[in-house]
Amino acid sequence: MSFKVPVVIRDDYTMYLEQYEGMLWFHTDVNKWTSSIKKEYLKDLDTLQDLVSIPLVALVDIDNTKLARFGEATGWTQLEKLNVNNKLYDVYTRSKTWIA
Repeated sequence: MSFKVPVVIRDDYTMYLEQYEGMLWFHTDVNKWTSSIKKEYLKDLDTLQDLVSIPLVALVDIDNTKLARFGEATGWTQLEKLNVNNKLYDVYTRSKTWIA
């Protein structure tokens, strides 16, 4: 069994990690978004990536274009498609070397 664990808790967003099948899956809840919040979010995400030794990945429903655009705007890139229970998802990853 795996659980989403909050690892960065801010008023404007919360970042979670979930270890599943040897990978660290990234989740985030955003309460408010501005350009200054984006800068802090990216700073926190870079720090988080410094603290873990394996790449972060994220799962995006193939129909969730808003989340896909958010991911791309924060440096995530699509790796592959994944079929889970007959539902198609995009798997994304992000490298700390990406610069906003």
